[in-house]
Amino acid sequence: MPAYEELWEQTTRARAQRQSSPGDPEATGPAILEVVDAEEPPLRTFFGEAGLGMTRAEYERRIELWEEWDALAQRAHG
Repeated sequence: MPAYEELWEQTTRARAQRQSSPGDPEATGPAILEVVDAEEPPLRTFFGEAGLGMTRAEYERRIELWEEWDALAQRAHG
Protein backbone atom coordinates (compact mmCIF):
# COMPACT_ATOMS: atom_id res chain seq x y z
CA MET A 1 0.00 0.00 0.00
CA PRO A 2 1.41 3.40 -0.91
CA ALA A 3 0.58 4.85 2.52
CA TYR A 4 3.05 2.47 4.14
CA GLU A 5 5.91 2.66 1.62
CA GLU A 6 8.03 5.11 3.62
CA LEU A 7 7.64 3.11 6.83
CA TRP A 8 8.48 -0.09 4.95
CA GLU A 9 11.64 1.48 3.54
CA GLN A 10 12.72 2.75 6.99
CA THR A 11 12.12 -0.64 8.54
CA THR A 12 14.02 -2.38 5.76
CA ARG A 13 17.00 -0.01 6.16
CA ALA A 14 17.01 -0.43 9.95
CA ARG A 15 16.83 -4.22 9.62
CA ALA A 16 19.70 -4.24 7.10
CA GLN A 17 21.80 -2.11 9.44
CA ARG A 18 21.17 -4.44 12.37
CA GLN A 19 22.00 -7.49 10.27
CA SER A 20 25.30 -6.00 9.09
CA SER A 21 26.29 -4.93 12.61
CA PRO A 22 24.56 -6.98 15.30
CA GLY A 23 26.63 -5.48 18.12
CA ASP A 24 28.18 -7.18 21.11
CA PRO A 25 25.71 -8.44 23.75
CA GLU A 26 28.51 -8.37 26.32
CA ALA A 27 28.66 -4.57 25.97
CA THR A 28 25.08 -4.07 27.19
CA GLY A 29 25.64 -4.89 30.87
CA PRO A 30 28.42 -2.33 31.43
CA ALA A 31 26.42 0.27 29.50
CA ILE A 32 23.37 -0.28 31.72
CA LEU A 33 25.52 -0.01 34.84
CA GLU A 34 27.01 3.23 33.57
CA VAL A 35 23.50 4.68 33.23
CA VAL A 36 22.46 3.38 36.66
CA ASP A 37 25.58 4.77 38.31
CA ALA A 38 25.34 8.19 36.65
CA GLU A 39 24.83 11.15 38.94
CA GLU A 40 21.90 12.28 36.78
CA PRO A 41 20.86 9.26 34.66
CA PRO A 42 18.64 9.90 31.65
CA LEU A 43 14.99 8.93 31.87
CA ARG A 44 15.38 7.24 28.47
CA THR A 45 18.38 6.23 26.40
CA PHE A 46 19.26 4.11 23.40
CA PHE A 47 21.40 1.02 23.28
CA GLY A 48 22.80 0.21 19.86
CA GLU A 49 23.49 2.16 16.71
CA ALA A 50 20.07 2.59 15.10
CA GLY A 51 17.92 4.24 17.79
CA LEU A 52 19.21 7.79 17.71
CA GLY A 53 19.28 8.04 13.92
CA MET A 54 15.76 6.69 13.51
CA THR A 55 14.45 8.93 16.28
CA ARG A 56 16.22 12.02 14.93
CA ALA A 57 14.65 11.43 11.50
CA GLU A 58 11.20 10.98 13.05
CA TYR A 59 11.47 14.14 15.14
CA GLU A 60 12.67 16.13 12.11
CA ARG A 61 9.51 15.01 10.31
CA ARG A 62 7.39 15.94 13.32
CA ILE A 63 8.98 19.39 13.67
CA GLU A 64 8.46 20.01 9.96
CA LEU A 65 4.77 19.14 10.35
CA TRP A 66 4.39 21.30 13.48
CA GLU A 67 6.06 24.23 11.72
CA GLU A 68 3.71 23.77 8.80
CA TRP A 69 0.75 24.10 11.17
CA ASP A 70 2.25 26.69 13.53
CA ALA A 71 0.22 29.58 12.12
CA LEU A 72 -2.93 27.69 13.09
CA ALA A 73 -1.52 27.01 16.55
CA GLN A 74 -0.79 30.71 16.98
CA ARG A 75 -4.32 31.65 15.88
CA ALA A 76 -5.73 29.12 18.33
CA HIS A 77 -3.88 30.88 21.13
CA GLY A 78 -5.97 33.98 20.50
